[in-house]
Amino acid sequence: MPIEVTFRGMEPSEFVAARARESAEQLLAGAPESVGCRVVIETPPGHHSHGQPFHVRVHLMVPGDDIIVDRDPGRGPQAHDDVYVALADAFQVARRRADELGRKRREARRRHDVAASE
Repeated sequence: MPIEVTFRGMEPSEFVAARARESAEQLLAGAPESVGCRVVIETPPGHHSHGQPFHVRVHLMVPGDDIIVDRDPGRGPQAHDDVYVALADAFQVARRRADELGRKRREARRRHDVAASE
């Protein structure tokens, strides 16, 4: 399944890209209906090495229901000035959403099967 990792407003990093790919592979493995994942890691304009948050977007492509996690926590206690923490947070949310979508689809299939058997 295709995995794309894009950097915006910052120099690409092999280590960060590898962590994003690893997290995307785990996400895809846990969502068997998925067909691909795009990850965008960016820094806001004027980002310095410390003090500015990273913005991470995860787009999990699932037929009929794409899952998009756009983690831009802004400033304050939710801000992630460590790219690895920002990635982990975004993928954690994506996993929860993928699990919820899977539960909803299984429940809908069960209801359909019960209705068809009556």
